[in-house]
Amino acid sequence: MIKLFLILIFIRPFISSLAFPGLNLFYSGLLAAFLCVYLICKRPSFSNLKFEVYPVLLFIFGLYITLIFSKDRPNSLVELYKYMVGLLLFLVSAALAEKEQVLVVKAIALSGLAVGILALYQYLFGFSNLANYLADNNNQTPFIVDYLKSRRVFAPFVTPGILGGFLAMVIPLLLIFKRRYWFILPVFLALFLTKSLAAFISLFLAMIIYSSLRKKWRMDYFFGIIGLFALITVIFAWRSLEQREHLQPLFSTFARLDYWKQTLLIIKQHPFAGLGPGNFSLTISRYTHNSYLQIWAEMGVTVIFAFILIVFKALRASLKNMRLSGSNNLCPYIFISSSVFLIHNLLDFTFFLPEVAFVWWIILGLLAAQSCGICQKK
Repeated sequence: MIKLFLILIFIRPFISSLAFPGLNLFYSGLLAAFLCVYLICKRPSFSNLKFEVYPVLLFIFGLYITLIFSKDRPNSLVELYKYMVGLLLFLVSAALAEKEQVLVVKAIALSGLAVGILALYQYLFGFSNLANYLADNNNQTPFIVDYLKSRRVFAPFVTPGILGGFLAMVIPLLLIFKRRYWFILPVFLALFLTKSLAAFISLFLAMIIYSSLRKKWRMDYFFGIIGLFALITVIFAWRSLEQREHLQPLFSTFARLDYWKQTLLIIKQHPFAGLGPGNFSLTISRYTHNSYLQIWAEMGVTVIFAFILIVFKALRASLKNMRLSGSNNLCPYIFISSSVFLIHNLLDFTFFLPEVAFVWWIILGLLAAQSCGICQKK
């Protein structure tokens, strides 16, 4: 069964929920069915996950409450699959044996490598092909034309920010291939070509947090942090030179601040149960570009509290495990990877996109398993 799980993991990023909603639902249904069969057949023990039981139950209870008070219950029911499948992925990943955990991390990393290569192909050939296609079909919408001229890669996703968030999350996992560090090069180059400041800032801060919490600064991490800071400066300056205002970083910053202000007003009106999953919408955006605010606005205070508690307990316990067992295990890679995702969602919305979020639920499950002492020194 593990081979089928690895295949499902590998193809997940290539099915965009925004571009192919029907295919995404089919895939999600297939994945949910597989996870249920896996749990029934394997009957894994979750005795080591006692520290996560109550937060998970509270999360499910919060979803039930927000569904009852949802402003559009049918729409919320459709949207609910994201979180139920996410929890199933978390549980299955946390129950994997040590060798299976390594295989899962490698599957995610190789999927990220394939995504990075596809993004490089888009940069070299895809933009010209797409521009020709639009010209042949008399589609010269100014926004689309500007979008293509900026040459910010986004394939197989629909925006550079989503691609950037995914690649930044995957890069730490590629360190598992100790004799193939060159795997990082195409992925990092693709990340650079997204020109996503949020993605680079997330990776930068995640590495600082990890090094600070470990209280031990490795020289390669130190120089990596310095390099990331330099690249953030370069990308900010590069994007600031764009002639179109809506392509500049300050425009995105002020837009996000406006989204957050609108979201806080919604939270003030519906603090306890929220609007219901899938019912959130702003004046000009479906997402607030801060997943934590949007979780609260959509699903209420119980869900956001339970979610933060799940994450906090997994990160704290895994950090304790790393200090006790050293760094010769999966913990550092998945700790940094999970941290990148969490920081990135302060500025973006990949938590609501299964093509990225499902991968993170797997990483969080692996982190929980590592924190329970399953991971041993190699």
